[in-house]
Amino acid sequence: MAAKIKFTKRGDTGKGTCRKLRAIGTVPAVFYGPEYKESLVGQVDVKELSHVANSPNWETNIIDLEIPDGKVEMALLRNVQRHAITQNILHVDLYQLMKGHKVKVAVPVRVVNKDISAGVKLGGVLEQPMREIEILVLPREMPTEIVIDTAKMAMGDEIFVRDLEMPESAELITQADSIVVMVARPRSMAEPAPEELASEAAEVEVVGKGKRKEDEE
Repeated sequence: MAAKIKFTKRGDTGKGTCRKLRAIGTVPAVFYGPEYKESLVGQVDVKELSHVANSPNWETNIIDLEIPDGKVEMALLRNVQRHAITQNILHVDLYQLMKGHKVKVAVPVRVVNKDISAGVKLGGVLEQPMREIEILVLPREMPTEIVIDTAKMAMGDEIFVRDLEMPESAELITQADSIVVMVARPRSMAEPAPEELASEAAEVEVVGKGKRKEDEE
């Protein structure tokens, strides 16, 4: 279910005005999109906004944004500026979504059952090189996250972007052959490289020749 946020216009801009807005529990905001080439400058209630902005998947949570003319637009948070110390929200950008028009999003990847992974139980190390996947997708099919169950992953197993289940309308932007999750062998269990084996063989041969020479003496 989409979060509901009311967007109201503001006439004045500038740091002073923005500070006053934050003091009364609102956050300066800008709304733009395909039908809003000239951005709307306004404000939103910090409590309504926080439900979305403070969620782990805020970039893919669809918002029902009520704009001043009474119309309700689908929107996404595109940018959330925060105070470096307090992490309070200072400003947000909201982007219009349109039915039938694909939107570019970075979908978070969440890995579950790490501790009971078959490969991890045998001493493997679960690594997650990718934390999000970029796709083009229709708003109605946009996933809030991609969940990967690693319970059955064995030692050396890899999951690529191409292996992930995607919505029908999704087009990959992230490279399909990129590794998302893998169970790597720890260094102590890794097989020696061919050059290492060759070096060891050469050392054994030299030692062997040395011993034979000493035996002859």
